[in-house]
Amino acid sequence: MVLKLIKVLVGLVCIGVFVWAGATVPLGERTLFGHLRAIGSTKESQDLVRGTKEKVTEVSHRIKGDDKPVAPIAPPQEKLTNGDRKEMKKLLDRVATKN
Repeated sequence: MVLKLIKVLVGLVCIGVFVWAGATVPLGERTLFGHLRAIGSTKESQDLVRGTKEKVTEVSHRIKGDDKPVAPIAPPQEKLTNGDRKEMKKLLDRVATKN
């Protein structure tokens, strides 16, 4: 019982030291938490959060069996016919032979 209490106290002390160091020790221009805040405010991380939320919503609708349409994450791509594909292949082959 005493050993479990000591483990809990050591764990709390370690968490406290981590929080203190993350908030006060400078790592370059910012502290650890300052760097994390700066990373979290970038456009890329915001896109990641938005995309993750959309995907989780889509999966949860599938699990629940909802028939509600889910907004697509990316716009649908054009449908290419076989003729379009053949023309594209010819064009790419011409470009490849010139180089």
